[in-house]
Amino acid sequence: MDLPYVLEFYRRIFQALGTLIFGGSSIIRVFCNFWSIIFRGTRVSEDRALVEALRKLGLTEYEARAYIAVVELGEAEAFEIARRSGVPRTRVYDVLSRLEHGGLIQRIRGSRPALYASIPPERSLEHLKRRLFEEVSQAIDRLKVMYASSKAISRCNVLLLRGDQAYEAALELLGGAEEIIVARIAYLPPKALERALERLREKLGKGVRVYLTMDLKLLRREASLESLEKVLEEFGGKPLSPPIPLSFLVADFRDLLLLYVPPDQPENCYGFLVQDIGNVGELIKEHFLRGDQF
Repeated sequence: MDLPYVLEFYRRIFQALGTLIFGGSSIIRVFCNFWSIIFRGTRVSEDRALVEALRKLGLTEYEARAYIAVVELGEAEAFEIARRSGVPRTRVYDVLSRLEHGGLIQRIRGSRPALYASIPPERSLEHLKRRLFEEVSQAIDRLKVMYASSKAISRCNVLLLRGDQAYEAALELLGGAEEIIVARIAYLPPKALERALERLREKLGKGVRVYLTMDLKLLRREASLESLEKVLEEFGGKPLSPPIPLSFLVADFRDLLLLYVPPDQPENCYGFLVQDIGNVGELIKEHFLRGDQF
């Protein structure tokens, strides 16, 4: 047994004996005070550590001190709890009421002076411990996402392309795919569309999985509905109607190209190429595997 607990044990023994035998005589009080002086420094530091631990569970300074006093006393009136804990008497009832409503202590006599009793800490503190664990777990999950995003951004090679450079980048991205291509074609001018479909056919023939969606409404400006439907049938694709003509190409969930082509001015297209997207690719993959449309 640790020394502070031994000293506290004997202090209480002598105090109880003094009260029992001498009615709490001055000699016994002096003797008890002597023991208090011996272990006071260690006791204060230990109580401070308990207070800090309880504050981490969400208690205020006064709540923590009052709770420790109730647990130590077993049961006591508010006056004694205030004296033992150092909580001001004008505040102690409010503090004890909060502890009671939080399920940390119980009031066993309602009329003043109210009598409060402790509840086994392993039961009364369990919900606070569980809540702290859940909050920390949620914080870790959020930080993991933030960390993954920051690492992915730091590794990305980002290029802004215009005009023919953007169309050529689309062909290069498709040509570099080895396992999977996700292609959403909102609008491409006739020549660019034809070359992109040829590249997709080449990859499909080499065993690369191709997932194709197309905006039939916009593309009908450049090709017949029948021919577009045949293309979708060829690739097992689906039609879609995005709110803006933004094409989206992903190769192996590693590189992606966002391609904006104004139907009336296709020469003024813009491409946003991101290479080696890292964990962002995993997020896109998860989105895709859930069946969500891009």
